Amino acid sequence: MKSLHFFLIALFLSSCSWRKVEITAEPEPAVSNQWFSVNKNHSLVDAGGEAVSHLLFDNSPDYNESNRTVNVVIATPEGSPYAYEIDMNSGQRYYSHSYCKQSDVWNSYSGSLNRPIFSIGYIPRMLDQLGEPQKVIIWSHRKEFKEESVAKFQSVRLLGAYVEQICPEGNCLGKDNWLSRLVFIGIDAQDMSLVGIKDIKDFQNTIDWKTSKALLENINGRNFIGEQTYPSLKVGQLIPYEEAYDYFKKRSINLSDVELKKIQRGCHLLYDRLWEEVGKVRPEDQPAKTIEELNAKIKLKESLKEKKLPTSFAGRLQTFTKKYFNEVSTCEKFVYHGNLNRDPEAFWFLSYMGIYYRLHREGYFFDCGSRSWQRNIQDDRGRPVHDLKKEIDECGEQEIDMAMNYLPNFLKGLKADRNFYRFIDYDNRSYGTHNKMYTWIKSKSNKFECRNDPNAEIHKKMSLFPEDIQWKERNIKDIANEMKIIF
Repeated sequence: MKSLHFFLIALFLSSCSWRKVEITAEPEPAVSNQWFSVNKNHSLVDAGGEAVSHLLFDNSPDYNESNRTVNVVIATPEGSPYAYEIDMNSGQRYYSHSYCKQSDVWNSYSGSLNRPIFSIGYIPRMLDQLGEPQKVIIWSHRKEFKEESVAKFQSVRLLGAYVEQICPEGNCLGKDNWLSRLVFIGIDAQDMSLVGIKDIKDFQNTIDWKTSKALLENINGRNFIGEQTYPSLKVGQLIPYEEAYDYFKKRSINLSDVELKKIQRGCHLLYDRLWEEVGKVRPEDQPAKTIEELNAKIKLKESLKEKKLPTSFAGRLQTFTKKYFNEVSTCEKFVYHGNLNRDPEAFWFLSYMGIYYRLHREGYFFDCGSRSWQRNIQDDRGRPVHDLKKEIDECGEQEIDMAMNYLPNFLKGLKADRNFYRFIDYDNRSYGTHNKMYTWIKSKSNKFECRNDPNAEIHKKMSLFPEDIQWKERNIKDIANEMKIIF
């Protein structure tokens, strides 16, 4: 497991280069399902029990250096009334929010802004400077591209890029806390009407970049403090391809077949360890109902102590967390855990632990002393004040049960924040993809300055926690409690 730790750290903090691979003239449909076929214990399957396709990991970028073409998976097609994202954990496309007419938050564009006049896609297996799928904005005049773009990956010719800056929350105007990442721009490589566009200069002479830039800065909504709204995103100047590609090579990550397999195999082993060594109910977890059972339980726990092994669920969780918190919380972002159809108990345990670890990784913590979920703060060096690996020893079975049982209300409270978390089983809205997902999604709670904002009601009714699912209590009361025996 130490090799997994070093591999993940090296992978996510370093950059890799593109692999030069020739592409076919016509892109094939995205039908491969190799990613979820590797391990049936950690697989997302359809109604027939067959592994589904992972849009980001089953497809290859097939970058062609000579003509600058690359395969792209489309999330939101041009003119769509709805915005869609692609979840990296499940590899599924899902509904994000609805577009509506707005004015420019930067007050530099006079017209109203609504639906995108371009398509929004991602290069499979490529991660940007924020560790997210590499985004590409694409233009095409082909009817087939617009109608079939989400059914198959598309060959795109890259022309350049821009730097997208994101305000994490509230008002970032005049501050230096914007997050930056490179976003490529390109054109449909199969569109003969655009064959004359060779570079950024041709692009600017052909495409309405002014309107496109304003749309990019507005269509995903705005930050807010109370009723006051602020820009959440700004788009920089266009960058020529050569400069953009050089920047990309140095600061982005290409996940090769070999690397992806290593990550997946390592994370599957880690999930198995979390379930087998921590989650599964063991003899020492069973309630003693008679004196004989109590004596046997005491003897068993004494034997475990002699072997310097944990004697309870809380002890096992403490040991695992102190060893593998960094690795398992990283795995949660990239690799799907469990298989609901194969082992529901293991799946839901890993799902609870997944959001528990993720919240601790992303700025929150459960205070086992006050028994409450809270937002973490940073010290003067920018490090979180509360460290789960150091504080987990303060949490017994009762506190862990509380942390899990308080999750629904805590997550509901986060809906008013900049970011919140929700569990999607099926993306089943009328405008959703209807894809099976069964995973946690991090969503943005932006506001839209529309006369009739459809997102307000959608946001209000949005379900956050899986229905009819409860944490399996670990604080078991038995005869030892009645006899007030502590062991």
